[in-house]
Amino acid sequence: MNFNDLNPQEKQQLHEELLKYAHQIGGINPFLQMLEDIRVEKPKPLLNKTAIFHYKNGKIIWVKSIFKETLDTLYSAMVKEERDGDMLEGLNPKEYKNVMNMIRTLKPITVTVQPKDENTQSFNFDILDTTVEKKTKVSLLFKIIFFYNIDFAKQVLMYKGE
Repeated sequence: MNFNDLNPQEKQQLHEELLKYAHQIGGINPFLQMLEDIRVEKPKPLLNKTAIFHYKNGKIIWVKSIFKETLDTLYSAMVKEERDGDMLEGLNPKEYKNVMNMIRTLKPITVTVQPKDENTQSFNFDILDTTVEKKTKVSLLFKIIFFYNIDFAKQVLMYKGE
């Protein structure tokens, strides 16, 4: 996703939402530090069998461990969703089955970001956005935290509305 391709209302809404989450865990710099810590970790933090990732200023917890095949399918579905607007449309039966299994696996998982500082709040988000029936999408916050380039988050956080 390219931030510059969004319309001003979408930019402003995304800016306000991400800023809210950043302030909950202590501000923009701690939020960006968390993103950098996630990017540095090899293999991907989501593959931790304990379903916990410790970063410099806190930890990220999710309900159950995610396997590499599921994460690979999620990534492929995310790319298809970015390109075509839908992660399921036009798939052959085998790919469709794999994506549906990934959706069933990840749908109930909620990710919690818990900062170490007691003066800050934790926040939760789902991996998959199922607000529109029959149109499951990967949550934008999940993409920003775990997959998108840090520069995208910086653009969103530094956005000044027209």
